Amino acid sequence: MRTNRYPAPALIGPLLVAGCLLWAAAAAADEVTSKGTVLRGKVTSFSSAGVVFEPEYGKGSLVMKWADIEDLKTDTPFQVLHGEEREAAAPVQGFSDGKLLVGPSAAAATAIDVTTIDVAQPIGPGGLSFNDRMRNYWRYWDGSLDLGFNTAQANTDTTGVLLAFATQRSKAPTRLTLGAGYRYGTTKKSGESKDITQDDLRGLVRGEYDVTKRLYTYASGDAQYDAIKELSIRAVPKAGFGYTVWQEQLDETKRNFLQIEAGPAWVYERYFGGDDTDFWAAAFGALAAYRLPYGSWFDWRFDYLPSVSDWTNDYLLRTAAGLTVPVLDPISAKLSLVDEYDSTPGADVDRNSLFLTAGISVGW
Repeated sequence: MRTNRYPAPALIGPLLVAGCLLWAAAAAADEVTSKGTVLRGKVTSFSSAGVVFEPEYGKGSLVMKWADIEDLKTDTPFQVLHGEEREAAAPVQGFSDGKLLVGPSAAAATAIDVTTIDVAQPIGPGGLSFNDRMRNYWRYWDGSLDLGFNTAQANTDTTGVLLAFATQRSKAPTRLTLGAGYRYGTTKKSGESKDITQDDLRGLVRGEYDVTKRLYTYASGDAQYDAIKELSIRAVPKAGFGYTVWQEQLDETKRNFLQIEAGPAWVYERYFGGDDTDFWAAAFGALAAYRLPYGSWFDWRFDYLPSVSDWTNDYLLRTAAGLTVPVLDPISAKLSLVDEYDSTPGADVDRNSLFLTAGISVGW
């Protein structure tokens, strides 16, 4: 019996298609030339600080400085925000003498000084997304609008809602952060009247200025209203210096970091009925954020505010953390945790408050 050494005619077409797809996938790789070596993979972003590159072999990203790059080419178009409100949307055709060539072809490319690039992100096959357009309009701003809701109906009915807003403007050497949030919850046992279990309003204004690469100064003020704690207002203005223990700059507005800080603060509390109290405090704090795979990120903040006159018995301890996971541009799922410990609360009020909320977040 004769054995057919060649693929059957019916298989030739699919094999050719598969081969073409494999060849196209290989040809679609971006190229970064560094120290005479051409690296193939995927450019995920770049800015005046450098290029974030994922090589085709291995796992993880490389953050490469422009001084170590000899040439750069991308297969896909990039949205490049540079200079004063200027934008380019095309593939990168090359790099030399500190200039990046961006355009539909090398002959029609525009030369952009890399020191003027604020941020550059790849454009998907569907064109500019909602986040891309918002990035152009608000290129120095990054923020989110969060909404959480929970309900249960049983022997005890419960409802809860969270609405929060946070945004940050980052343009070296300054950062400005604005935030506000409101939390409301009720519970009702069968045959009884409804009780309000949460009625909390908070706001924050914070500014940072980089003195050196790692040292910065800051000033902030936050305020809180909490009806359950009979707290009419708690105001905490503070200022001081901070130190960046570790940082990885991803683009002009996004970075992974760990910061610690310290300075003086003043805590003022006024309760329903007119009673008030205040004290000078030492403000110790820590902040961190880290970008995870698939566009997710984790952020965390810690505050310790002991009274300078009674360190061990009069203090505030506050922690906030969040995990955000993209679902459908620009919507993400968000899990947030807020914990607050007041060593000297009002009458009939627990020292510790803990809130864990799952909801959605609209980012820009």
